[in-house]
Amino acid sequence: MIGLMHFGLGAVAVCLAFTGYFAISVFGGYSFWGGILFISSGSLCISAAKNQNRSLVKCCVGMNITSAIIALFGILLYILELTMGDSFSLNFNSEDWIKKVGICLSSVLFLFRLLEFSIAVSLAHFGCQATCCADDQAAMGYQVISGYAPVSTETNSSFPPAYDQPE
Repeated sequence: MIGLMHFGLGAVAVCLAFTGYFAISVFGGYSFWGGILFISSGSLCISAAKNQNRSLVKCCVGMNITSAIIALFGILLYILELTMGDSFSLNFNSEDWIKKVGICLSSVLFLFRLLEFSIAVSLAHFGCQATCCADDQAAMGYQVISGYAPVSTETNSSFPPAYDQPE
């Protein structure tokens, strides 16, 4: 949802570029490809939550790590844009409200990037805990019954169940 909002507000930023206020994020198209990346990352996470498949969760972790890196790049981009906002106004005779709208729009997009970064990092962390960092083998205990052959008995493990095995 935040990716859609970023995509739509990026279109507004492109319209502002034609009126004289030119944002750095418009130049690289970051609003569009960043929004598309976060939409695909969110869709993959929803699919991984519905179809609990280990490989799908691992893909979700990788996509969230990529999204976190891109969001960090966007945070730095919007910090640069907000600190140097006066130097990127192309039309110095334009009204002051265009510049104010552009700065407010960049501030809102900056807050969305902070939110995207925190969501992507937390989802990558929890996905990694569920798949990458968990031990796949159950703990096995052995009992000697008659002295000749050991019999294995499974003990309850504290690890969460694997995504490949339904309960």
